[in-house]
Amino acid sequence: MDTTSAGKRAAGVYPVSDASWFLHWDEVGVFDINSTALGTPPLELMLAAGKHLANIAASGVDGSPDGVEIWLLCGPGNNGGDGYVAAKVLAEGGFNIRILASHTSQKTSLAQAARDNATEPGIPIHIWLGKDWDTQPPSVTGDGATSVGILIDALLGVGPGGAGAASQPRGAVGEVLSWTASHFSGGAPKVLACDLPTGFGSNLQLRAGLTVTFHEEKLGMRDSDGNYHLGLGQVVIAPLPFPSGITDVGIGDVMRYPRLNSEARKGDRGRVLVVGGGPYHGAPILAGLAAARMGADLIHVAMPTEALKRVKWPVDLIPEEIPDEEFLTGESVSGMVERMTTGRGVQALVIGPGSGRAEETLRAMRSLLTAAAEHGVPCVIDADAIYSLPRGEWPTGVIGVATPHGVEREGWLGEDDPAEIIAQAAESAQPSKWDLYSESAENAVIITTGEIDEIVGLGGRSSRARGGNPRMAVAGTGDLLAGSIGGLMACGMSPWAASRLACYLLREAGRVAGEQLGPGMVASDLPQYLAGALATALLIRD
Repeated sequence: MDTTSAGKRAAGVYPVSDASWFLHWDEVGVFDINSTALGTPPLELMLAAGKHLANIAASGVDGSPDGVEIWLLCGPGNNGGDGYVAAKVLAEGGFNIRILASHTSQKTSLAQAARDNATEPGIPIHIWLGKDWDTQPPSVTGDGATSVGILIDALLGVGPGGAGAASQPRGAVGEVLSWTASHFSGGAPKVLACDLPTGFGSNLQLRAGLTVTFHEEKLGMRDSDGNYHLGLGQVVIAPLPFPSGITDVGIGDVMRYPRLNSEARKGDRGRVLVVGGGPYHGAPILAGLAAARMGADLIHVAMPTEALKRVKWPVDLIPEEIPDEEFLTGESVSGMVERMTTGRGVQALVIGPGSGRAEETLRAMRSLLTAAAEHGVPCVIDADAIYSLPRGEWPTGVIGVATPHGVEREGWLGEDDPAEIIAQAAESAQPSKWDLYSESAENAVIITTGEIDEIVGLGGRSSRARGGNPRMAVAGTGDLLAGSIGGLMACGMSPWAASRLACYLLREAGRVAGEQLGPGMVASDLPQYLAGALATALLIRD
């Protein structure tokens, strides 16, 4: 039986979800928040997940539910909340239910509401107190408790490390897992995992016979050959009632923004190198200011000598003089590579704003992109740098984002589909660059900018960015987008996650600035509004 998401859709078992790619685990939180913004509350999603979990568990019971006992291991988060919903549904269906809770309460109000609701039917609940349960569940022999037909693992799910990270469960969750392993050492009963077996990849993992994951498969559930990792068992994808447009960028994308570290030192949040200027000196400055407003620590802006002289330098940017007079040439590439690779190097390269299209400049940018690929430096390829790219191809080995507008895209790709271009690059690349089943699947993105930004990546990733203000059509907006993406990548975000969040923040900044400044809004007004948009979005997370 084909249990992949594609197989399920082909068989007509589940409807096609809006997101048809292997989701990063953090994207679950993104979609949850975006769903709320689009009018579908989180409770509705949890109720749907819990009902799916219950129905799938019930389908594994032969004959009448009478005499069949189902135990649920419920953790402190929303994974546990799904378990509490499932417990109530199963109890109402006539099953004998017993809950083993790792904590006295839930970490979120949503999960707590599910817990409170589940206790109403009088379901027995045992609470872990550190060494044992507050009330002892029925004894379980070393050969397994024959009365327990199904054990539902809703303890932790993916946990802090993501699928395949082999993160060892600690604290109460780890203790409950150890207790469970010792009391069910004979392999009975059947184990059904909610989202992912708790402790997946560690020596405490509960090996599941069936794993129910929601909306779409997640990164890390398969190895590089496309096979499920051991311990998942059969994998079922259960749909969630996400509203239409859930894959569009939105405020939820801030969920993937790296948290600040109170002990961080200068440079820990990354260094950005913007290489541009020559004919135009304003474009790289705008890109640099946007990068700084994303929270990157150090922003270097490199320009040819004459362009650099024309600039009134903001104090937040570090000037880097390219020894060419009017435009970038190959003679200066070695100096830029040295900047990228010496000391702590740079964590993102933004190349192209205001560079011009002199043939020598295009050759120099190709050389710089090759060096970035060799050293694993993520790139934002913007503006004139688009014209340096190989016709109809993604630049070999480059990790990052290309941001062409419609005319630039046509000149680069013609009628070719950007998604196909990325797929072709992935097929010929080293597996570590773009592994469809790991986080490296987020390493290459093409954004076609316009009234609606079209964002595509590897493995079916596709999204749109809408909104903003008509005045965002003014010159310089693209430079701001490029700098924003570079700043976010320098902070540690993947190209895919950085692209989505940057598109959202720029349009939100444009919307607010347009309301306050009216038709006189210009691109240089927007950097401070970018910082405000990020701060406002973070309020929903922090």
